[in-house]
Amino acid sequence: MSNLPKPPKHLLAALMCGNLLEYFDFFIFAHFSFLLAPKFYPSISPVHDAVISGLFFAIGFLARPLGGYIFGRMADIKGRRKSLMFSVLGMAIPTLCIGLLPTYPEVGIVAPIALIACRIIQGMCMGGEFTNGGILLIESYGWKRAGTVAGLYNSSAGMGSLLAIACVAIATRPGMPDWSWRVPFIIAAVLGVIAFYLRSFVKESQVFKTENAIHSAQDFKLLSPQHRRFIYRAFCVGAVAGVFIWIPLSYTSFYMTKVLSIPLHIAAKMTVLAVIAHNIFTAIFGWLSDKVGLQRTMFAACITQLICIYPAFILLHEHHFALFQLIMVLPAALAYSVVHPLSSLNVPVLIRGRVSGFAFSAGLSIFAGLTPLITGTLTQLMGGSATGVMIYVATTGLLGGTLLIWLLKETPAPQNKKANLRLVA
Repeated sequence: MSNLPKPPKHLLAALMCGNLLEYFDFFIFAHFSFLLAPKFYPSISPVHDAVISGLFFAIGFLARPLGGYIFGRMADIKGRRKSLMFSVLGMAIPTLCIGLLPTYPEVGIVAPIALIACRIIQGMCMGGEFTNGGILLIESYGWKRAGTVAGLYNSSAGMGSLLAIACVAIATRPGMPDWSWRVPFIIAAVLGVIAFYLRSFVKESQVFKTENAIHSAQDFKLLSPQHRRFIYRAFCVGAVAGVFIWIPLSYTSFYMTKVLSIPLHIAAKMTVLAVIAHNIFTAIFGWLSDKVGLQRTMFAACITQLICIYPAFILLHEHHFALFQLIMVLPAALAYSVVHPLSSLNVPVLIRGRVSGFAFSAGLSIFAGLTPLITGTLTQLMGGSATGVMIYVATTGLLGGTLLIWLLKETPAPQNKKANLRLVA
């Protein structure tokens, strides 16, 4: 936007690096969950272990709305920069604790309780990290480049996941000592401290400073009637994007290893393929969204999912895993490329952190956080069939897209006018 000051140099790179390292901290557990479940809970069967690991993972996601609200409120009152620094430091501490925790055979029930506590803190910090970083970028670069910067920022999360996968691959190689799983968590904590250092160079959003000098964030109540549409919209955005992304990143591996009995290292390759493709497509679709529109990009995600869901799952059933991953990544990347702009679109500046932090995180948590558990249970109940999962994903796309059409129909596109700068910049 011409009315916005030039963004601070290297702002996008600094936030992307911090986001990469924080997602590495968070997802190192996700990629180790299959190994950690029997260490922190009595093992009964492979499917049981998969459900337990999904539950441990879901706990971190379900804590995100609370953290999103706490850090979002901090961002609305104290500033985006301070919130981002606290969230990344808060992520490093429980990550280190997980790497040092005793296992179930050593301390019994204390082990899973301590693990759950660490996951809750991680989830809370992630709830503040993801949304406030996107908000700071949009406020700094303006709406004409909102899709581009948000797409690049989101792609850095996938890079953190790739780094976590690489660490898992090394730590689980044959011949590695039994305690090798602890090393990546300790490394992740160190990288979190580095991310905290990088955040110290990030400057506050000028849009926030201008608005904060005029009004108080205390004057903007999250649950006020005039903010309900913003809350509903952010929730739907999080729900749709969350379900779409966790099919290629989580369900494919579960189906291959637990249903088809395919070796884990082959399933891991498919996960890596999905993450790489998602990173690339998210950045591209973010750039395209600035050309075609944010709403159209999200609607394209839902339509693509509905069109591709049946043939994609046929490919999965016939063991064409790479094609399945590439097809399922398309709607996920389309949705994720615009989650930050759509969650913040026309939301007043001094409540933006709470709306995105709480409502978007709630949609993401309930749907994405529970998707591994839901899809695993559906597959088990249907005797290994993926039909229930296919219906679940298609229903999410249909209902989510329909609701977003209603929630966005009265939302005008951001205007590059000085009169609207404080509201939408």
